[in-house]
Amino acid sequence: MKQILGDNQFFGVNHNDIDKGDKTKRLFTYNDSIISFINESIKIGLDGFMINSNIRGYEIASSISNKIEGEVHYSVPYPHKFASIVNEGGMLMLLNYVTKNSSFKSLFFHSPKFLLTGNIKYALPLILDLEIPRNLKKGSIIYLQNIVTDLLLGMKRYDLLESFCVTVLKKGYKPGLISLNPILLDNVISNFDEEVQKQLIVCFNININGFNVFPSLIEVESLVFKVTKYQKMGMSILSSGGLKSIQKSLSYIKNLPLEYVVYGSSDIKNIESNYNSLK
Repeated sequence: MKQILGDNQFFGVNHNDIDKGDKTKRLFTYNDSIISFINESIKIGLDGFMINSNIRGYEIASSISNKIEGEVHYSVPYPHKFASIVNEGGMLMLLNYVTKNSSFKSLFFHSPKFLLTGNIKYALPLILDLEIPRNLKKGSIIYLQNIVTDLLLGMKRYDLLESFCVTVLKKGYKPGLISLNPILLDNVISNFDEEVQKQLIVCFNININGFNVFPSLIEVESLVFKVTKYQKMGMSILSSGGLKSIQKSLSYIKNLPLEYVVYGSSDIKNIESNYNSLK
């Protein structure tokens, strides 16, 4: 079971306590403080780190992905980034950003197809060009964030989920899907090409309390033991801090056949303790 450092503490995300999340965010005001924490975690023994493609996440992934031995797990897209560009500089600033950060192939091969057909699958290469740092090391894992994954599940646009995975593979990375509905997603993935399934990592909530585990802990736990065609990553394994016994939670997770777990903390001592309990 590989252990990955999560990024919630860096950006003040805490699903149990908003005030606590805000306090931890203040500890990581500067990118250097985040980079230092990531490096310390990997020195402890963690296998890599996960970060999303917001403006700071993009900068951090870009600056250190080729300077660390650990895996980079990077989640896209981050719509607020593009909204901020428009708010600050208007549509011309957005057009300049798109042109500057897109590959020739995406601009002149895929973009016309998207404009002519309206099929968003032709825009995926362009979106990934904009979201993935150009120097992100090959072999990194690129995830589709759960808000998009689950939206596409609800719209029954299962073709776009597979197209995302195929596009990521063509760019030299491994695909990942984050979902709050792993049961439905599993049914969809079963129809993917077998080679895509072998490379895929699916990330979902799993913890002893059943906190934010959907549709139920029993069903998701059963899925964890059943699935072998793709790799599984457990997130929210400590119930976002809403626990009475961390050790019981870690013992529960340790006995699940997961290939990955992702967790975070603003205290490096907690990271080390969790790592030693799970390794």
